[in-house]
Amino acid sequence: MLNKDIAKFSYKCMSDSKWRKLFGVVNDSSLKMVQCTWKLVGEQQCRNGFVPDLEQLGDNYVGDCGALNGPFEFRRIEWLLLPYRVEFKPYKNAPTQYKTQDLTPILEHLNMLGSFEVEMDKVGLRIYGYKP
Repeated sequence: MLNKDIAKFSYKCMSDSKWRKLFGVVNDSSLKMVQCTWKLVGEQQCRNGFVPDLEQLGDNYVGDCGALNGPFEFRRIEWLLLPYRVEFKPYKNAPTQYKTQDLTPILEHLNMLGSFEVEMDKVGLRIYGYKP
């Protein structure tokens, strides 16, 4: 990723400490799913991964969360999507099944912690690191 890609968004960047607070809320919640979708600055394609637990977080980075082959800095996160519904197969050749969850408690807790750029729609809860 190029520094100019980060620079064009940097005026509305979520801080590293707010990312850690966000992941703390998600890890402390009653969410049963850990899957999420990552959109990184300067990349067109979104990446599926999982929500990192607190042990996978550094001061300014996310450890391996399945989105990349290793750690990356918080400032590279354009947005993170926590989905309402995730499809899965309990075993090979099984029919696709779905798990759903209520994301409202996470949104409410984030609103109590401070100002987060979020959107909630029929797909899930999207948390922005950069919102152009």
